[in-house]
Amino acid sequence: MSSLQEELTELSTLATANCDSRGVAIVAAGEDACKQLLLWLQYLRTSQTTGTADCLLDATISAAQEGIACVALGLVRPALNSLRLQIDLSLAWLYFKDHPIEWRRVQDTGEGFKLKTELLKYIGEMIIRYPARFGLLRTIKTRSQEDPYRLLSAHIHGQSESALPQVQKPKDIVATPKVQDEAIALQRECSEYINDIFWSVFTDRWASVPMELRTTLENRFKTPDQRVCFFE
Repeated sequence: MSSLQEELTELSTLATANCDSRGVAIVAAGEDACKQLLLWLQYLRTSQTTGTADCLLDATISAAQEGIACVALGLVRPALNSLRLQIDLSLAWLYFKDHPIEWRRVQDTGEGFKLKTELLKYIGEMIIRYPARFGLLRTIKTRSQEDPYRLLSAHIHGQSESALPQVQKPKDIVATPKVQDEAIALQRECSEYINDIFWSVFTDRWASVPMELRTTLENRFKTPDQRVCFFE
């Protein structure tokens, strides 16, 4: 057997062993970490679509499933791309769902993509109460990262020494169990971050939003004044 074949066999063995020993637990933990996000996406897909860019919601669900599957194999760095993509796609849908001409331009020419900063600026300008509501939710966040997108970008762009890849052989891409668990925890942070964006946009749809999402939000308010401020 060639040296390269031996290295690839070693990679395959490690990834398979990780999936066999930890896969079920990782997928279960990942689905729990995605719960808020998936509830929102299912609700939006059935109640808030406009016929434009609906596929972005489906792609967000796929990105969440893709990320969890990667972690089950121990492939954390690819999973980080899927986590960040969830944020990008969610924000893009909020814009393009109401901009069919701009959406068609992207599809036809590959031009006209919107960056996260552009999208958040647009949302903040078009939805008057968005900045205040998102700001309040930020003060009662349960996640450790105020904006998990920044951490994910640091890993993806590789401009921080601590985020650089360290792979000598193919098998090295299989992360340690500790790093895999950290990836699932980061998925939970992304889910809450997107949840807070959606709540800040769709607060006026309160009665139609799934009860589990409403209950989770209610439980985060620490004082009656916070609740009043959010819904005013």
